[in-house]
Amino acid sequence: MTEHSVTELLHASPHLCPTPLDRLFYEGVTGLLANADVAAEYRLDDFGGLAVDVPRGAALTLTLLEGPQIVNAFAFNPHDPDERIWQQSVLREGVFLRRYSRVWGTMARYRPMLALIEDTVADDPGLASAQHHPYYGGSGTPSDWRRAGGVEEVPSTWEQFAALLAEREVPAHILRENLCLFQRSKIDAERMRIDILPSSAVVGDRVTLFAEIDLCVLLALSPYVDGGRPASTPGRPQPRAVRAVVTSYLVDPLPWPYPGVDYPDLSLYLDEHGRRSTTGEPTRGIQFQVRPE
Repeated sequence: MTEHSVTELLHASPHLCPTPLDRLFYEGVTGLLANADVAAEYRLDDFGGLAVDVPRGAALTLTLLEGPQIVNAFAFNPHDPDERIWQQSVLREGVFLRRYSRVWGTMARYRPMLALIEDTVADDPGLASAQHHPYYGGSGTPSDWRRAGGVEEVPSTWEQFAALLAEREVPAHILRENLCLFQRSKIDAERMRIDILPSSAVVGDRVTLFAEIDLCVLLALSPYVDGGRPASTPGRPQPRAVRAVVTSYLVDPLPWPYPGVDYPDLSLYLDEHGRRSTTGEPTRGIQFQVRPE
């Protein structure tokens, strides 16, 4: 994002706080992918989900092996699971992920967690309003799937994520929205909805995400497959396989993205052991209640 585009954006939406993008840095990271060593490789071809550890400065590449398949993704900081991807990203980056879009995390740190540095999926020029990789807009809850006619024995995206979190003893309440990779959607302004369309992705298409911090990335194949299969379709949905590759360390990520602004005081968010509590309670030292004089 250039200084000129920042000025234009603020003029149109003065409540936004756009952070300049060092595009040359991310272009350089992309250039390192061709010679990157493979640190770990996985094949996901069922509705069991996959938890992948991606170290800071490494990248995760997802490649479609058998055709279009929606891959839902959720990421969190394994050292502090309360820091996870947050829908606030859409105010800075937009509803759809594009090359060099960043995915931001929760308060108090509120910093980039992932950056999309590679995307080979081609959008349909005949329907410019439809794009791939919405930040949210999936139908991943059990009620969505069952109410639409989905079979009981096929776990929804949320159930796959919850099971993966349980294996790591991370509470499922951290789940919120997720990234809908390879999903094709359009915004229906009249109905105020994000509609899911059949994906335009093909065999061999891939996306690569660069890790700005240590992350655990949860992956779940959508039972809607490519977005063109209604849940009520008779029979069990057949997911299409995806390869997940974690690279070795590529480069040190960029520093704290707010030059001249102090790093947040996290002591207000820590428990007596120096960890962020998962208990729902007011932040110590901050009084939100309105009191009469």
